[in-house]
Amino acid sequence: MDNSFKSDMSIFNNDISFLIELRAKPQILEIVTQKHLAEISDEIPIQDKKNDLIIWNAMYTRQIVENGILTRYLHPVYNKFYDLIPTLNTLQSLQDLEIQMIDTYINLLINDVEVKDNFVINRILKHLHLNIESQISLKQLSSDLNLSEGYISDCFKKHMGITIMKYAKKIRIDRAKVLLVTTTNSILEISLTLGFHDQSHFHKVFKYFTGVSPSEYRNSNFG
Repeated sequence: MDNSFKSDMSIFNNDISFLIELRAKPQILEIVTQKHLAEISDEIPIQDKKNDLIIWNAMYTRQIVENGILTRYLHPVYNKFYDLIPTLNTLQSLQDLEIQMIDTYINLLINDVEVKDNFVINRILKHLHLNIESQISLKQLSSDLNLSEGYISDCFKKHMGITIMKYAKKIRIDRAKVLLVTTTNSILEISLTLGFHDQSHFHKVFKYFTGVSPSEYRNSNFG
């Protein structure tokens, strides 16, 4: 008789909760990467993986709320993943989505801690991270936050030492770096996922922030 739980065993382990509290994204990604290798080896059923991700989506949301992020900021993120999980039908795509979930949720925590004493900056950061896959303009951001372009520009530059648009590109490149070394998605797929006009534009911005091309970064960081 099999007495084990029919699910991802790490769901019942407190290590992830502790690492989320520490904002330890690299360590969480390492655990999940090892888990993914085991899932491939065990050839786990697709439906089991979908069920696990639905549970993890809820657990990440709960953990983030417990660490101080307001629930209203999480609704769009949680709903996006909840709706997306049933539409994916390969283990690779579901594993890729799990990496994106971790990256999204932990970044919300990390950036909340950075400037938690400034309400306006927090609003801007959360909006940028929640819309990381969209091509956002300063005008659109100003409209969404109901604040003037000049005010949010000056406020952000003063507190963060970088312009809003440059920061928006930076976090998309940070996400791209994660996707390049944790998924097998093509560079074109990654660039389109993150809202770049085309692969050439993505290549230019990536090299500006990292000093290397996306393919060079992937090749030097695999394994």
